Amino acid sequence: MLSFTRPRQDQPLLACAEMAIAPAPVRRRRTATRLAPLLASAVALVLLAPGSALASVPRCTVAHLKAWAGPVQGNLGTDLAEFAFINTSSKECSLIGYPKLQMVSRAGQPIATTDRNSPVSAFPEITRKPVLLGKGKRAYFGVFYPDHTGSGTRVCPTAAMLELTPPGSTQAVTVRGSAAAITPYAGSDTALGCGLVQPTLVSAKSL
Repeated sequence: MLSFTRPRQDQPLLACAEMAIAPAPVRRRRTATRLAPLLASAVALVLLAPGSALASVPRCTVAHLKAWAGPVQGNLGTDLAEFAFINTSSKECSLIGYPKLQMVSRAGQPIATTDRNSPVSAFPEITRKPVLLGKGKRAYFGVFYPDHTGSGTRVCPTAAMLELTPPGSTQAVTVRGSAAAITPYAGSDTALGCGLVQPTLVSAKSL
């Protein structure tokens, strides 16, 4: 279970109250420290090289994906809904990056939706890297959205369906029923709005 921090526009910086004087490191340890980033970069290049196993795995397409919806968590005026793409084919595929979400009404009409990538600080444990999906495996992601807190008497529409677009795709898979019934608000006390959603990066681990 990953812990999440509510996305914020600004966060105070911490200042150091004291500074300790430490002995100078020996040259051998300093050299190792300098080489570590270079070694890490070299390993990454090998893993992502055109001839590597990872590069040969195709991107998942909606023809072989279905959607899964999990629980909704609430935290200080922000809700977090969990979803996943499930590989329904017998072949391995991969996903990397941010998915997209579009709300849809019961009549099948799009509901105004503002889709913005969630800040990395919301889930520091989730980094941008390929998620490999074997048969039946899942690529999880969360969707942050403001709840009714602070919106007064304003009422925003509730989705009847959600169209979830995998990263790198232009086609979507659909979530229906109670799992799709999200009601995102948006804005501030002086400029209220509706429909703000912030998906996280896809991850191999459940939120």
